[in-house]
Amino acid sequence: MWSCLFGLVAWCIWKNRNLFIFQHISWTASKVVKVSSCWGRHYNSHVGDHINNKQGSSLMVNSDENWVFLSTDGAIVRDSGYAAIGGMARDRDGSWIVGFNRFLGMYSPFEAKVWAILDGILILFNKGYKRIVIMKDNLKVAQILTDMDLEDSGITVLRRTLRILHSEGEWRIKHIPRNQNLVADRLAKLSLSWKSSLQVIDEAPKELLDLLQVDKTNDCFM
Repeated sequence: MWSCLFGLVAWCIWKNRNLFIFQHISWTASKVVKVSSCWGRHYNSHVGDHINNKQGSSLMVNSDENWVFLSTDGAIVRDSGYAAIGGMARDRDGSWIVGFNRFLGMYSPFEAKVWAILDGILILFNKGYKRIVIMKDNLKVAQILTDMDLEDSGITVLRRTLRILHSEGEWRIKHIPRNQNLVADRLAKLSLSWKSSLQVIDEAPKELLDLLQVDKTNDCFM
């Protein structure tokens, strides 16, 4: 819709101006249009899903049953710079499918968040899930995942993640409040203590059951 695209382009131009003034970074006109168009497609897809659900479309209900919801997060120790990640996937009812966490070592907060997404996607692909809703409480990361130009980024983990997203399976991005990402945050912090390699958790740990119930109550899977 033109009204949607116009607003997104205006927002991207304003963001570009701020980036140039404060960080000496400037987007090309082509990138402004690409990012705006990508966000517009995601918006239209979300609105279309909402309308179809309101109309009680049986086709849409059956389609959504195949989608899984991936929540991820990273945790950083400020003094040492050590990073760890955690995440889990659930079905549309909020029921646990699989969880994971991993101690990374020295990584930036941004790289840790992208590592978490990459691990989650690969674990789900390995289990046969190809339709994934990536739920992020960080708007910057959510936006970057839609930017195809960054496939040539110098950040290896970001480049690999984007190439997988753009070539395999189906995916959506959903921005959520931080208070709906508590389980992934807890798993990441646990890994800081364990300092273990990648662990795949098939059953929800008992200490996370209360947090899982909170997410179900918030209806963040609909």
